[in-house]
Amino acid sequence: MSAHAILQKYMLQELTIRNEMPERPGEPLQLKPEIRFQVFKQSEGKPIAAELTLEIGSMDDNSPLYIKVKMRGLFAVLARGEDDRKLDAADLHRQALIILFNYARTLIAGATQMGGMAPFSLPPMNPDNINIQKQD
Repeated sequence: MSAHAILQKYMLQELTIRNEMPERPGEPLQLKPEIRFQVFKQSEGKPIAAELTLEIGSMDDNSPLYIKVKMRGLFAVLARGEDDRKLDAADLHRQALIILFNYARTLIAGATQMGGMAPFSLPPMNPDNINIQKQD
């Protein structure tokens, strides 16, 4: 058995959408999201706090679409059994990232649709492609 990150709550800190798409788009957009993720140190027994910033396009260039989502989540750690005494921090951080990313995907699709656009859908994140690195 392994430990699991359980979302207790999330806070949307920023949602920015700039749409300058032409009425009749020519070529499909090739926008790659930039993802920044940070986990904040907590005292033992406290929830894990994590922050996700996701940007698509750029405010600085001629990108016809710019989307930015910044959100924080608080996660409890659910450990089951004796094997979970030594928790794998990278695995818990990966789980937190995937959970927040999925909330961000839903927010972006809903907000773009409510703004009169076709819903902008990001593909799901593949957890096998995530490499968590510790930064000091």
